[in-house]
Amino acid sequence: MAESVAASRRDVGESSFSQGWRLFKSAIIFIFRKPAFLIPIFISWVVVGAVTFYIRYWWIYPDSNGLFFLELFGFILLMTYVIFVANLMLLELIKQLEDDQQVSFGKALAATISSDSIKVIPLAIFFAIAWFIIVIIQALTRKSRRNRAEPSLRDAAQTLAGIPGGLSVNPFSWLRLGLRMFEKMLRMTIFLALPAIAWEHEGSFSAFKKAVSIVKKYPLQFLSEYGLTLVAGTIMAIPLIIIFLLDSLGQSTGGTLPNIIWYWVIFYEGVIWTLGIYLEQMSMALLYLWQMKYESNGNTPDLSTFNKPDLLENLRALKSSQI
Repeated sequence: MAESVAASRRDVGESSFSQGWRLFKSAIIFIFRKPAFLIPIFISWVVVGAVTFYIRYWWIYPDSNGLFFLELFGFILLMTYVIFVANLMLLELIKQLEDDQQVSFGKALAATISSDSIKVIPLAIFFAIAWFIIVIIQALTRKSRRNRAEPSLRDAAQTLAGIPGGLSVNPFSWLRLGLRMFEKMLRMTIFLALPAIAWEHEGSFSAFKKAVSIVKKYPLQFLSEYGLTLVAGTIMAIPLIIIFLLDSLGQSTGGTLPNIIWYWVIFYEGVIWTLGIYLEQMSMALLYLWQMKYESNGNTPDLSTFNKPDLLENLRALKSSQI
């Protein structure tokens, strides 16, 4: 009896991972068909990068600690809000496909600005608080001091990678890794709430509550998406790891990498950041869409046997109707 129960649990785990893999694979295939859907997220990366550089190179630290933390939180809230709004615009574009409408960035932007952008503010504040605490903890565990950094392509690339000053100043830390993993899990949970705002016109609190209920109901599907996006991000970051290691070795021997390398590193960082956020949001959106269609069917049969959403099929149908 115990063996059959254990075997059953293994089957459920394998089934859930397979379901998560199909959703993740659909997200990857979809973006090759509609790469323009990445534009809102890429624009948000430009804003995040600009704010990051301002903090790193030009921000004048207030003498008051209270004012310092308040301004820092304001920067983090701005970056959080921009990311969430960009994701909401992506979700509005997906909604157009689901409703068999012609894809319009103008309509998606109007829908996002008119209602979604207001409703998402409480979620942005909530995540910004968590991100702010993580930033403070990470700062306390780094060797770098709060002094003015000189702008350079090399330092800009290191800063965008989350290692200002290089690997010698910010060596690997299990604590920082754990904080980043927690941040990612919280971020994906909120990304799971955003479709409720964009597609069902829910408020922030009810949307987050619904996202948490989905995570509790289908933890293995959620964790499989979390793990797959984590692996994808790690694979995409391998070229950066190699370059930063070579740079660290070169610095110890007095050598430096040419500026053209750092130009490409910064561009590549923007690409993988955009793809990383897209994969997190899209995988959560597909999980939420799957749950929506499951609920509209009366919650029967079990979610694992219910047809998964196929945006590619909607895209093909839309193109056929426009011919």
